[in-house]
Amino acid sequence: MNREPKQIHIRVTEDLYKKLKVRCIYEDTSIQNFILELIEQSMGQRSAVGGSVLIVEDEAIVRDALNEWLKDIYQVTTAETGEEALELITKGDFDVLIIDVRLPEKNGIEVIKEVKEIKPHIKCIVITAYPSVELAVEAMKLGAVDYLIKPVAPERLERLMRETLIKRKAVS
Repeated sequence: MNREPKQIHIRVTEDLYKKLKVRCIYEDTSIQNFILELIEQSMGQRSAVGGSVLIVEDEAIVRDALNEWLKDIYQVTTAETGEEALELITKGDFDVLIIDVRLPEKNGIEVIKEVKEIKPHIKCIVITAYPSVELAVEAMKLGAVDYLIKPVAPERLERLMRETLIKRKAVS
């Protein structure tokens, strides 16, 4: 069976094209990628950039919300503490770590330091309800992809995840 992508042509009205163009500029994607993503979603297929993510968040409501937002696209695992996260990371492999700064036992920054020693390929996204310039700088120095302030907008997190995984797979 031939698995090569086929080229298709779609005709749309000028009005619809303008709307698509504005939407794609807003979402920072091409019209082609936007349409492909819509087709994949409508057919119930996973994203072409699907990957695995570990969410480390001590607040159950936030952890569950992040899980719900991402589970249809990515393989999601959750942890409540930094120690639990490190145990999961040593046993498994994850593409992205979404981690809260304030955690029981070890804080998020300490976990990121250990993760970078154990598995430096894992990309980290830091989230916090208590932002500070010092923490943001420290997280970015440790290689965090971004530093997001709660409440996290699901669209922004999904876009950041997609961009992070595309860049990671391009480097691999």
